[in-house]
Amino acid sequence: MSSKYLAPRLREGLVCRMELLSRLERARSYPLLLVTAPAGYGKTTLLAQWSARGERPVAWVALGPADSDPAALADSILTALEWIEIDPVRPARDFALVFDDAHVVAADAFGDALLDVLGWLPQGSQIAVASRCAPALPLGRMRGHRMLVELGAEDLSMSPVEAASLLREAGIDLEFTAVQDLVRRTEGWPVALELAANSLAAGRDPAEGLAQLAGDDHQFSEYFREEFLAALSPATVRFLIRSSVLDRLSGPLCDAVLERKRSAGVLARLTRANVPLQPVDPSHEWYRVHGLFREMLQTELRRTEPERQRVLHRRAGDWHGRAGDLDRAIGHARSAGDLHRTGELLWANLPRYLGQGRNGTVQQWLGAVTAEDAAGFFQLALAAAHSQLALGNISLAEQWARSAAEALSGESASCSKAERAGVLIIHAWAARSGVTRMAQDAAHAYELLPDNSPWRASCCYLRGTSALLTGNDAEAERQLEEGAARGAPLSHDVASLCLAQLAVLALDRGDPDLAGDLARRAREAVEHHDLSKHPTAALTFAAAAAAGVSEGRFDQAKTAASQCIGLTGLLDEFTPWYCAETRILLARGSLALGDVSGAREQLAHASRLARRTADVVVFQRWFDDAWDQFDKRAETALIGVGSLTTAELRVLRFLPTHFSFHEIAERLHVSSNTVKTHVHAVYRKLDASSRSQAVANATRAGLLGC
Repeated sequence: MSSKYLAPRLREGLVCRMELLSRLERARSYPLLLVTAPAGYGKTTLLAQWSARGERPVAWVALGPADSDPAALADSILTALEWIEIDPVRPARDFALVFDDAHVVAADAFGDALLDVLGWLPQGSQIAVASRCAPALPLGRMRGHRMLVELGAEDLSMSPVEAASLLREAGIDLEFTAVQDLVRRTEGWPVALELAANSLAAGRDPAEGLAQLAGDDHQFSEYFREEFLAALSPATVRFLIRSSVLDRLSGPLCDAVLERKRSAGVLARLTRANVPLQPVDPSHEWYRVHGLFREMLQTELRRTEPERQRVLHRRAGDWHGRAGDLDRAIGHARSAGDLHRTGELLWANLPRYLGQGRNGTVQQWLGAVTAEDAAGFFQLALAAAHSQLALGNISLAEQWARSAAEALSGESASCSKAERAGVLIIHAWAARSGVTRMAQDAAHAYELLPDNSPWRASCCYLRGTSALLTGNDAEAERQLEEGAARGAPLSHDVASLCLAQLAVLALDRGDPDLAGDLARRAREAVEHHDLSKHPTAALTFAAAAAAGVSEGRFDQAKTAASQCIGLTGLLDEFTPWYCAETRILLARGSLALGDVSGAREQLAHASRLARRTADVVVFQRWFDDAWDQFDKRAETALIGVGSLTTAELRVLRFLPTHFSFHEIAERLHVSSNTVKTHVHAVYRKLDASSRSQAVANATRAGLLGC
């Protein structure tokens, strides 16, 4: 029998696509199965596996160029049916007819033949088509009439489990997290996984090979050139190579970047050709090239037209800037090496990025930029300064601010007021000359800025904090309320800090309800805008912990204290007043939560920091209040421990266990109510608010051993 009419033999070690096969099995009522994807997605293998699983006879036709002739195609279909003894005039049973490599046949000829077969196909029979591009069929109408099931490149992509099986067959044993990373980078493309396995097998260390794997690896690039580029015209190849600077493509964008016309038509044709290019929106206006294929094209652009790269990136950045896509505008400006444009866009939009917890993205754009590089670009230096400030690196922030100030020295004062304010804000945060000067610098910056500037929120925060730390509560409240209001639209990081400081004021006034409400609002802003891991959010969590215990919300306070502790380690080199205040608040919360040793450690650290900011007048009062709480706690603990009755001590012995109050009562031969009464007395005498806290306090008092 001719191989044209035989399904390919399934070699040992092939990954069985069980999920896809199950989907095809569930589609038995659909007359047409259409499997469409570029080369390397395992279309033929999948249909061969499907054919081998069913009970129906399967007629297989491996189409060739000669089948573009309608008569030859009809003869191929009849021959395939004869091999499985099916009479197309009076078929006696259900069957399946598979057309492989449909893309090699003229689209109109194949579409007509397929519609003809569908016209006489008996109930329960199916046609399956594997093709690199969609055949010329009325697909919209067929979808509406539930006539076909479609599998595309996304469906055929391998899962991490399937990829792990493929790698094991190739002798590659990777940690599952590494397999997941490989699937992400290959996007599950089966042939890319096969080529990656070959490349990894050729090296000594698969993990090291995986880290270096890219689309310009010779195994990938050879495959891409042979399967995709070789069949395209030089003009189309040039289009793909030059547009590789874009992560998403559209007709208008490609027209602008490549300085050509009718790019939308080229993109539409490429999606119907054997190219790994997929639409990313329902209207098929935007497309993306497979990541590995794009990497190969980018390497080709660097090799053949290195001088053109920056020009293309600059045009792309300008187009995205006009379209309002700031991320891509900045990314392309950076790739073009245009530090002036990068700095201009970053500085203008930095409050938004920092307020939305996207400082990591800012850091990526600033990567590899040195202070020397930015010496002539004051906006870029300022963006770097405030990005480092948000990371808690005050020394680096000051270093970048100095670079910005030097670059600004040649500018006229009238055209750079906002940038000069940016330098002053860094100086104010550092407070090298004390918090009184901090307020003066912040006030000067405030005056330099236009009324609608989001940076005014930072000025209000710094002025309000200075007033709080120097004992001027009325001015502090006024400034912090303005800062919270100004920061709410964009500068969520600053707004949350203003709310946290207002909570501190409420705590000092003895208003736990207001303090709790303000602290919750501050914490919600931090968590809603992905700021929880930013070092400068530590003060917000410290205030939330202190406010939580003042309200009696111990579980919330404990969580906030834990989050704060996780961030304080990142602030060792930050501004002293901020770190001292944060640790004093944390000590308050920790002490009330029973962590006496932790509270002492925080206060000791805060005391060392406080000495570096001499004009803060409230620190001494806060320290005195904290140590007074230590003394009261010790006195209460001694009195409480000494007054525990014998019955209460017996109940205390069971508190470290998992026994419920009812189970404790059974073991002591008393009622559950009696146990509850004793437990509440134990809590009171040990100054505890929970079972775990009572156990901890009793252990420290020597009542439960160590």
